[in-house]
Amino acid sequence: MKKIRILLSIVASIIAISPINAQQNKIFKFTIEGMSCTSCANSSQKTLVKLKGVDSAFVDFDSKQAVVYGRGQLDEETIKKAIADLNFQALFGDEVLITPLTENEKEGLDIVVIEGGKRINFKEHLAKDRLTIFDFYADWCAPCKLYSPRLERLLLEMPGLALRKVDLVSWESELAKQLTKAYKLPALPFTLIFDDKGKLVAKIEGNEIEKVRYSLKK
Repeated sequence: MKKIRILLSIVASIIAISPINAQQNKIFKFTIEGMSCTSCANSSQKTLVKLKGVDSAFVDFDSKQAVVYGRGQLDEETIKKAIADLNFQALFGDEVLITPLTENEKEGLDIVVIEGGKRINFKEHLAKDRLTIFDFYADWCAPCKLYSPRLERLLLEMPGLALRKVDLVSWESELAKQLTKAYKLPALPFTLIFDDKGKLVAKIEGNEIEKVRYSLKK
């Protein structure tokens, strides 16, 4: 970490001294949420380095801080998309994580927590006359902690939905085996959306809230 800070300081000083370089280069400093190990940081760094226009990138797991040096058309949205594809979230400036709904905010919403780890009968948990979203997560899944609050708040944005939250518990659980056999569960987060007759409307893999929103509007 100390070596990285020294290196970043040197590079920043060089850029600050050179007016020409300052105009040609871009520096992006941001936080990456959802990482649970050093391998996550390494994957993020490798992904960022491969982006068009990136000269170098540094990601520190302990502080969650990242710095990207680039040029050309490189922008924040491109970086955010690349990090989102890893199921993490890049936060710039004053941006903060979306928080779970409070108990007051949940009032009037159809949100039910189903006992985790066990096989479930989906039809028993379907809402009447509305779409039902099943959010499969785990307490040890870092990307799930980013995704689930966004899914909850989707119910405020799109009234008339039902949300069922189910903890996978572990990859050896009966629920995990059920989802793997029936829906080819690839990883977490994992989302299934059914209509009130039990027909599968959409299967969403990963931290893809926009895909959920699109599926609900179809």
